[in-house]
Amino acid sequence: MLGYEADERSPGSGARQRQEQEVAVAHALAAAEYALAREGARVGRVLEEAGLAFDAHTFVALRILESSVEEDVDPVDALSTELLRGLVERSAQLTAGLLAAS
Repeated sequence: MLGYEADERSPGSGARQRQEQEVAVAHALAAAEYALAREGARVGRVLEEAGLAFDAHTFVALRILESSVEEDVDPVDALSTELLRGLVERSAQLTAGLLAAS
């Protein structure tokens, strides 16, 4: 072999696994942010057509709250984490951008 396959016992394999996990988590977060933003933009348009106010931050927070309840996680704890607060903020910004572009 030419050494392209890493041996699981090699010194760098743990670092490589951590990097791959970090990339996977970053990808999952980005996918969630964009999915929430697209959904938020659809809801925002419907509410706008109905003459109702829409707040993207509240919408995203409510979706996280809903998921927390479904997964039996304390919603206050979930919404208090830096990671999910960032997700709320980025998703709300993306939603605002999508609404402004339409």
